[in-house]
Amino acid sequence: MTERKPTWLVTGGQGFLGTNLGRHLGTSVHRVGSARNTPSPGVASDTSTFDEWVAADLAHPDALAAWIREHRPDVIVHAAAMATHEGCEADPELARIINADAPGALSAAAREAGSRFILISTDAVFEGARGNYTEEDTPAPFSVYGHTKLEGENQVLQQNPEALVVRTNFFGWSPTRTRSILEFFVNALTNNTPVRGFTDFTVTSAYVGALSEALEGLASTNAKGLLHVTSPDAMSKYEFGVAVAEEFGLDQSLITPTRADVDPPRNRDLSLDNTKVSGILNHALQTQRGGIVRAHEAQPKGHA
Repeated sequence: MTERKPTWLVTGGQGFLGTNLGRHLGTSVHRVGSARNTPSPGVASDTSTFDEWVAADLAHPDALAAWIREHRPDVIVHAAAMATHEGCEADPELARIINADAPGALSAAAREAGSRFILISTDAVFEGARGNYTEEDTPAPFSVYGHTKLEGENQVLQQNPEALVVRTNFFGWSPTRTRSILEFFVNALTNNTPVRGFTDFTVTSAYVGALSEALEGLASTNAKGLLHVTSPDAMSKYEFGVAVAEEFGLDQSLITPTRADVDPPRNRDLSLDNTKVSGILNHALQTQRGGIVRAHEAQPKGHA
């Protein structure tokens, strides 16, 4: 008799984290990906990342909530979001619906279905005045994106006290090869294009492969509430770019150290303390430099 595989639903299945998490989980689980526009078999798309797809428009989450109640997946990782600061500033109402109301509705459905619910949140719930924030520190978002993600955290935990909210920041290879800070530096430096590296914008970004491993491990624990899942070493964007150049054998002199001058302002230290998750998983999470090495080893073919 064949043992039943646990079912994982990953929202944002065609996104950056969703794609990487689906590949990481592999054949150990039955993988269901959700997306607004699901891929069709035979079309030029990596349909093998998930075993099954379900269409979901987060602006209208009732259909996906009904699917959860009917199919009762074992684990739900809600990775989908309106994720750009600029997009959220341009349409704050839509950002609130997608980043706050939809996670709350799906978390409630998960509670009714008996599903493990994990919300992917962000370090941008903090203002970045000092960095090294713990789960006990009071959030103070600096942008519409951060405000709506914080509201999403609150709605999720109000609807489902057993849910887990994972605050994170991550890098790696995205489906478009243009989504992460790693790709920004690799693409530019490979083409000998001068770029700026912010010296006053600091994060504890995790390699997406290490984040996927942590999420798989956390799903089997009873961890609930807030958890910071990041690397232990804080780096400025400039320091990160130099580390990428060193690992990939690229010209770091093309990176000009400069202060952040984008809107919303990014001259912040958004580093998170990950002591709590290291204790739960019983091991230290990978450093950013270690993650850059892993990213180099996993560099997609044809991506110089």
